[in-house]
Formats: sequence, structure tokens, C-alpha cells
Amino acid sequence: MTDTEKAPLSNDKEEKVTLPMEKRAEVEPFLQGEPSEAPVDKWSLVYLIIFLHGIGTLMPWNMFLTIADSYYVNYKMMEFTENNTMAETWYSKNYMISQNVCSQLPNLILNFVNIFIVVKGDLTKRIGISLCVVGAAVLFTMSFIYMDTWTWQGGFFALTLLSVILLNGTNGIYQNSIFGLVSDFPFKYTNAVIIGNNFCGTFVSIISIASTYLFESNELRAMVYFGISLLTIAFCFASFFTLKKLPFYRFYAKSEQKSVEDGESSEEQQAVTFREFWATFKEGWIGFTNVFLTFFVTLTIFPATMINVQPDTDNILYTSVGSNRGLYIGVYVFLLFNLLAFIGSMLGSYKQVIAPEHMRIWVYIRVLLIPAFCFLNLYPDTRGILPVLCTSNWCYFILSSIMSLSSGYLSSLSMMYITRYVSAERARTAMMMAAFFLISGIVAGIVFSRVLESFVGLF
Repeated sequence: MTDTEKAPLSNDKEEKVTLPMEKRAEVEPFLQGEPSEAPVDKWSLVYLIIFLHGIGTLMPWNMFLTIADSYYVNYKMMEFTENNTMAETWYSKNYMISQNVCSQLPNLILNFVNIFIVVKGDLTKRIGISLCVVGAAVLFTMSFIYMDTWTWQGGFFALTLLSVILLNGTNGIYQNSIFGLVSDFPFKYTNAVIIGNNFCGTFVSIISIASTYLFESNELRAMVYFGISLLTIAFCFASFFTLKKLPFYRFYAKSEQKSVEDGESSEEQQAVTFREFWATFKEGWIGFTNVFLTFFVTLTIFPATMINVQPDTDNILYTSVGSNRGLYIGVYVFLLFNLLAFIGSMLGSYKQVIAPEHMRIWVYIRVLLIPAFCFLNLYPDTRGILPVLCTSNWCYFILSSIMSLSSGYLSSLSMMYITRYVSAERARTAMMMAAFFLISGIVAGIVFSRVLESFVGLF
């Protein structure tokens, strides 16, 4: 049978093709005895919709993160003095760390619970509800843009953090459900989510830079940011009406449903006991440590530490963006990190240079980037006696580039290698645990970035 030989039309008149032999192994585990025939993903519509949802799962949070410094820290959380200038407040000092913790803590809890408890229900319904809640949270945030919040700053601070908790908690369910939705599709459709995730940060960074050039008003920039987030969520929601009609999607969705009906329930298959959790940890602790430390180092440095390295205003890297600190942060913090992390993750998918047994060596070496940043001109206003060994923007650029590229590459490999450290029967549990250690590393890194600030101030 040739690769292009067509099967007869089915009763519902959908055109199907017989898969080539080398592709059958990718599909047969999901068919549970059905013929190895699948409709063509015409114009790659299913792939593009899944890619869109990869963007959608991170778009609102990336918008929050990117705009936080200019809109919240240096505008909404500041106070006006008698001469109509803006002064720092407790809220502006503590907003960034508070936002980061409030955003990731719900994800951490949900990921841990998800290891032991499988939530029942139709994934598409859960995704739809999650998108509605995320959209409502974005609308709620937008309602304060043109409101005078300086007279009740404490209340605004609390409401903003509650909105962040709601948005990211719901977003965690949305993201997990998307991965669950495509888990029975060919691997490239799972990878479409990951590619969408990585693309999102770069896209948001470009939007940030463009809005800085185009709009002087903080309110207008915020409206553009959150408006794009809302539009993305709307497109994601609308795409499901198209997705459910596509023969390719219906084929794999039906195959997954049949596998559940023919075997044990998926909830019973995925349930994990504490004993199994501990046994899996003892087998795969090296891999889990790699995941944790990779994200711990990344979130310790990005974005808080990178933002607070004082640039040399005479250096070409600063003058190249018009000596505008906002643009400098947009280009040399957010765009630099997101673009290089994206490239690093793509390289990790393409070529695995580091073997699993050598991964932890490189992960441990990468921890040295944290003290290396301490010897840059970090937190100059509150810095103690710790010497500044390099004030050049090039030192910052080189260290940031190494950190960003290695973040994408090592995170890709550390997740890819997880199942190499455990026995085959514990592979699924190990992947679920790896997701938990990933979020744990993010939360720990965010918290430690504040510890690092105190350390630099003491010494």
C-alpha cells in the first residue's frame, strides 16, 4: 500500500486516508482495535487551533508580567506628592513579588492535587468555562484602568492580587485541560501547545516594545495590553466551535472515548497513592532536581533581578533604545529572555547534546549565574559592601543571554529526560510529578529573588 492510497469514503462522507506504516505506531495505541485510518488535518487547522491555545494559556499572565513594572509598580501603586511628582510606596515596593507569588501559588497547589486526584468531566466544557472565567478576570482588571485608584490604594492592591489569583488558578486548569485534550493526538499536537507557550512570551515582548513607541499614556498602553489578551481568549473560545466540527479532531476524540469505555476508567488509571509518589521520587529524584533547579535559577534572575541591574546609560546597548529605561527593559529584559528561551527550547527539541547522566552537572553549574549577577550593578540604591565587579551593559547582556538560552535548552531536556530516571510503570506518575516540581521551582525562584535583594543589601 502506498503512502498516498486513499480509503473508501465513510458513511458520513468524510474523506479518510490510510496512514503509512511508519506513522501507524503513532496512532495505533489510541485506536483500541479500530482500523488505522485517520482523516487528514486539512490546512493543519487542528494543529493551528492547538497552537493558538498554547498562546492563549499564557497570554493573560504574560501581559500582567510584562506591564507590571511600568503600569503597576511605577504608576498605579505610586503616590502623588504635594508638588505633583510620584513617590514610592509600600505597595509599589512589594507589588512585583506579591503578584508573582499570587500567580504561581494557585498553580502549585493545583498541580500537587492533580497528582493524586483526577477531576472528572468533559475537557472541552472545562476549557470553555475556564476561558470564560479568565476573560472575566481580564475584564475586571480593565475596569480599573481609567479609575482613580490612588485614594484607595490598599483596596486596589488587594483586588488586583485577588484577580491575579483567580486568573492564574483558572488558567492552570485551562492549561492542564489543553494538555489532556491533545494527549491522545500524535505527538506533534502536544508539541504545538509547547511551541505556542514559547512563542507567546516573545510576541508579548514585541507588543510591549511597540506600545512604548506608539503610546505615551500608561492607561492606553494597559488598555492595549489587556485588550489583546481578551481578544486572544475570545479567539480561543470561538475556535472550539470549529475544532469540534473537524473530522481529524473527532476521530481522535472518539478514539480516546472508546479506550475509556473498553478499559478501566481513566480516573482509576491515573490515580496515584502517596506510597507510589514516594517510590517514584526515590527513583527519579535526580530528574526532579534537574527540573526544579532549572526553573529556580531562571525565576530567581528573570525578571526581578534583571530589571534591577542598573544599566550604564552611556553604553551603546542603552543609547540604542533612545536612552529610554522602559524600552531598555522591554528589549534587554523581556524580549531578550523570551526570544532566547524560545530558541533554546527549540534547540532542545532538535538536538540533545547533553546526555541524561550528565544533565545534573550542567544544571548545578548554572546555579553559579545567581552569584554572578550579584557582582553586577544590582540594586545600587540599597547595595551594601558587596563589590561591583562590572558595570558594563555587556556583562549584563552576556550573563542574561547565557541564562536565557540555557533556560530554554535545559528546561526542554530536563522534562524530556524525566522518564529515563524511573521504571516504565512509573513513567506517567513521574511526568505528573515533574510538572509539580516545575511549578515548585518557579515559586521558589520568585521568593528567592526577594531573598537575593536582601542579601545584596546586607553585604
